[in-house]
Amino acid sequence: MKTKSITLGLFMALMTTGAAMAQQNSASMNNGTTNMVGKESKSEFDSQNKQGAAAVSAVSATSAKLSSADQNLMMEVAKGGMMQLEVSRIAVQKASSPEVREFAQAEVDEQTGLAAKLQEIASAKGITLPSRPDAETQAMVTKLQGMSGASLDQMYMAESGVKGHEKLDKVMSKVESSASDASLKGVGQAAHPLVKTHLKVAKQIADKK
Repeated sequence: MKTKSITLGLFMALMTTGAAMAQQNSASMNNGTTNMVGKESKSEFDSQNKQGAAAVSAVSATSAKLSSADQNLMMEVAKGGMMQLEVSRIAVQKASSPEVREFAQAEVDEQTGLAAKLQEIASAKGITLPSRPDAETQAMVTKLQGMSGASLDQMYMAESGVKGHEKLDKVMSKVESSASDASLKGVGQAAHPLVKTHLKVAKQIADKK
């Protein structure tokens, strides 16, 4: 009887804990927040984003002129980042899933910081970066603006979350391996880990949709 009582007590305790956690998660969803982003806890995801932002911010801009190859790499990073930024702004406003909105906001923060650092480097070197989205970016923005609900969430995570980060992952790898300029290479080394993290988390979120 004593063993049965202990077993029953443990069972009831587990049930109570599970119910409390479910209630907490439900309350978070109802409040438009989420405790998880992909398979990462929100606090861990936030921490990784802050570390990535600090690494990019710490890169020093030098006035050394860029080679034509490095200029092309810098333009690739700038254009890719601008696409991610513009479409993520739409997702922050219109996504129906709190988890997708959380991811999109992290992407906005990441790309805003990266764009600011690229502009700082470009100014130091006398280079003009694109100031407006290209046709491909504008087409994606227009497409997302015409969508809503789960279809928008799925489109954003597939196109920007996964495919967009796969492109940035390749570009950052090229910057790290090929750039001769210290500032540009520094940006690649600083930004690439967070790009990889966002790609991993994007795939985790996309798998749920």
